Amino acid sequence: MNKALLALIVAPLFAVSATYAVADDTPTASAEMIKEYTEMCVNWAKDDDVSNTELNAYVLKCVNDELESEGYKKVSSVKI
Repeated sequence: MNKALLALIVAPLFAVSATYAVADDTPTASAEMIKEYTEMCVNWAKDDDVSNTELNAYVLKCVNDELESEGYKKVSSVKI
């Protein structure tokens, strides 16, 4: 009885962990799309008076926000 109860408790935990172990099938954005978002975000940074020291972080976050909202994978860096 105890083994059956333990199995009922543990089985859902394995199912949840298996769900997270499945490969991420989010599409990767094209280089052209990333370039367009980068240019757009640089323009927004100018409008927001972002300093040069904060520019890269601002643009990277902006680009990743745009990519994520469109269902694409985030990038680790952008070329400004």
